[in-house]
Amino acid sequence: MLRTSLLGCGAVGMLVSAPARAQSAAEPAAEAPIPDTIAAMIHAAADTGNAVTLKTVADLAKKTNPNSAKAIDAMANGLQKEADDKQIAKVRTQKPWQGWKGQGQAGITNSTGTTDTTGVSLGLNLVRNGIKWRHTLIASANYARQNRVTTANQHAVSYQMDYKFNDRFFVMGLASWEGDRFSGFERRFSETLGAGYTAIKTPSMTLNLTAGPALRQTRYVPGFQITGFGDDRFAARAGLDYSWTIRPGVVFTENATYYGQTGNSTVTANTALTMKVFGRLSVQAGFLLDHETQPPVGLDKTNTTSRLTLVYGF
Repeated sequence: MLRTSLLGCGAVGMLVSAPARAQSAAEPAAEAPIPDTIAAMIHAAADTGNAVTLKTVADLAKKTNPNSAKAIDAMANGLQKEADDKQIAKVRTQKPWQGWKGQGQAGITNSTGTTDTTGVSLGLNLVRNGIKWRHTLIASANYARQNRVTTANQHAVSYQMDYKFNDRFFVMGLASWEGDRFSGFERRFSETLGAGYTAIKTPSMTLNLTAGPALRQTRYVPGFQITGFGDDRFAARAGLDYSWTIRPGVVFTENATYYGQTGNSTVTANTALTMKVFGRLSVQAGFLLDHETQPPVGLDKTNTTSRLTLVYGF
């Protein structure tokens, strides 16, 4: 009788302890500390000053060390905040001529449209990103000759100034000048006041949208004056600036603008893929499209320029 009772108690104990063991097995493993080698990699990524590089390394570290994921996130976020705070403190003390970053470009082009030629391309992009103000200066030139005759001679300069209300909303002022005799005009000035919104803002991707009224002054090449169209026109402008860091060292960009007005409206789209070669040197493949809805008689509506350039960042 005693033996039977003991066996019964043992069976009950097994039934009681089984759920406890199942519950214990279902519990997540305790958070593990970050291995020293992984911590060193995260710190090295933070030292580059590139938020995309830091995020890429942190994401890889979490995949290989899932039990340390929370600690890795905390370390990466802390290092990024520390870098952001240092950058803000640095920007607050900069002089107006300090803090500019950008890139210079030089390469070859192939143009189609009114003329089909191969030539050279030069470009300069400068950006100064402050606490409240952002300044952007862009200059470009495309030039080509064929059989000792100039077949492409295009120049453009623009300056944009943004005032940031917060991380998303800003107001902008833009002034641009362009000259392209092979599109029928000697020069065209455009001035815009508008508003902007950052629709996407992540370490690897940004998308800025802008819109506002504009004033354009065009001086046509003699003989290409468009009958009935004045040189000064009000227009509506919309812009898109997109950047996607596919992976560290590989960046896709799209910059597009639209000027809508009575008579001749303009669409411009500049698409580029930039790949780092070494250090500050990169190679860029680009495609520029210019479309005029009503160009001067005898000229094509759409002109395209394909570019292959070397890019130096500074």
